[in-house]
Amino acid sequence: MMEKQFNPTIGKTVLETLTSGMYDDARFIFREYIQNAADQIDVAVELGILKEKSEGKIDITIDSVSKLIIVNDNATGVSEKEVLRFLGDVANSQKDSVRQKGFRGIGRLGGLGYCDKLIFETSYFGESVKSKMTLDAKLLKKIIENRNDNSDAAAAISIITKIEKTEEEVDKHYFRVTLNNAFNTVLDTNKVTEYLSMVAPVPFAANFSFIEEIKSYLKNKNAVLDEYNVEINGETLFKRYKNTFLGRNEEESKLIGVDFVDILDDDQNLLAVCWYGYRALSNVKLSDLDYEKGIRLRTKNIAIGNEMTCNRFFGQERTNLRFIGEIHTVSDGFRPNARRDYFVENSTCLQFQEKAAEIFKLENLENRLAQAASKLHNGLDTIEKYNKVYENFVENRGAFENEATESFHLSRLTELKVKALKAKNEIDRIIRKGSLSSNVGNLVDNILADKTISLKGLSDSELEVSKYTPPVFDKLNEEQKAVVLGIFEILEEELDFYLSEQIKKRIVDKYN
Repeated sequence: MMEKQFNPTIGKTVLETLTSGMYDDARFIFREYIQNAADQIDVAVELGILKEKSEGKIDITIDSVSKLIIVNDNATGVSEKEVLRFLGDVANSQKDSVRQKGFRGIGRLGGLGYCDKLIFETSYFGESVKSKMTLDAKLLKKIIENRNDNSDAAAAISIITKIEKTEEEVDKHYFRVTLNNAFNTVLDTNKVTEYLSMVAPVPFAANFSFIEEIKSYLKNKNAVLDEYNVEINGETLFKRYKNTFLGRNEEESKLIGVDFVDILDDDQNLLAVCWYGYRALSNVKLSDLDYEKGIRLRTKNIAIGNEMTCNRFFGQERTNLRFIGEIHTVSDGFRPNARRDYFVENSTCLQFQEKAAEIFKLENLENRLAQAASKLHNGLDTIEKYNKVYENFVENRGAFENEATESFHLSRLTELKVKALKAKNEIDRIIRKGSLSSNVGNLVDNILADKTISLKGLSDSELEVSKYTPPVFDKLNEEQKAVVLGIFEILEEELDFYLSEQIKKRIVDKYN
């Protein structure tokens, strides 16, 4: 007996998942439209529509007053005959997942979750037709929420979609996405710019000091660093990396160098390349105001996850947030998951996780840089404190209130010298270590610049307490004075310095 043909139905609620339910951050829609535009700019260059990638433009307009968002590119556009397939083939993209940045075919619908109407307008190079597709997001929401409506996903898309065609200049080529009556969650220009500055495939800002060093290393490793011209309200978008940070107590903390890490598989094939920047204050976590903090993952120069994603590779999560940097995937085996917050857990991903954790344990950023910086700063503080106390002691030697006071300060100074000597020995050890490691050497040079690590010495004569005239007791005879001075000695032996001095002063005042 022949079984009936099985015709599965994809429910309409899957559209809710694809448009808003799958992502934690509404700003993902900008990333999706940018990566689609970037892919088409690459195609436009291959086809000769654009001479080179730098001619490609991705312009974003955010108008919070009119609640309008427009993302426009000058790439290939979509051919008239491909428009219906472009819209209808949800999650059935024909893109090459190895070569292209967006490949699942679901991102273009993302805007439906954040506006009342989503509009696509496009014209393909060499065609005199403009295609316009309007999707009614408000109607889609009603269809999804209506339990009596049995439309499946395909039917729902068909119901909410209107397609128009008009004439266009034959040499025009573009793709434009418009969100009408966009929601407030995607209308904050500053927050969108902040997000895209660490997510989009854009260049470093020209004043970032380590551009050439990073680009040269990545190029030698065949890591893709595609960069595109993206503007938001007329302002060119750059990666947010900077040279100077505000550290503790508003102290400036400069980026003093970058270092590189190759992540290899068991067969010594290159999986990914990492660059990271370090500061003189690498022992202190970067502030929440430093949006670029953390070593981040990127595939084809588009971010995967956020600043917390690479925490898994470090013994202590805080370590990652003390540095800035990027891990660029090189192997074709990496496949971003649908949320683009990590990779599909295939063999490449699993080996990458294992090797990244191993290499960062070997790099030992926590001890080698963070703790080295901490020990250098603390050591300098200890030496500086000792030298100041020493200068104060020498200046006041013989002029303290009495012999006991000078003895107390000398004892304190001797204890500080022991700590200062220990600190100097630790600094000397780190200096020797710096001769074997360029980044530790940079750390040493920057932290110790214009600082003294020499200790002011205590000669044998300075270790002796000056002779002071005993206190005068006008109301006591000589025998009574001797008894009181004996009591003073007992007080100095049994009580702490400040309490014994307080009692002695009251006795002196009473008998004078």
